[in-house]
Amino acid sequence: MAAGTMVLPHASTEERSRLLSMDLIRSRALDRLYQRRAAVENLISALEDYQKSREARMAQCISFSSVRKCSSDFAQSRI
Repeated sequence: MAAGTMVLPHASTEERSRLLSMDLIRSRALDRLYQRRAAVENLISALEDYQKSREARMAQCISFSSVRKCSSDFAQSRI
């Protein structure tokens, strides 16, 4: 027998059925986790894009004394 090979004892039909259903439950749970992961990655990407666009709009503003002044285009985009 090769190293790392695992030998399983003979299982009854009932045991096999139970093991297969547990595998199916685990597989479905893993699929749901991958779906959630993809959703979180999409959310993070959208938030990063929003932050970049907001920073670009804020770059149009200038500091005047301690108050930032923005063009009217920027002010309209905030409404």
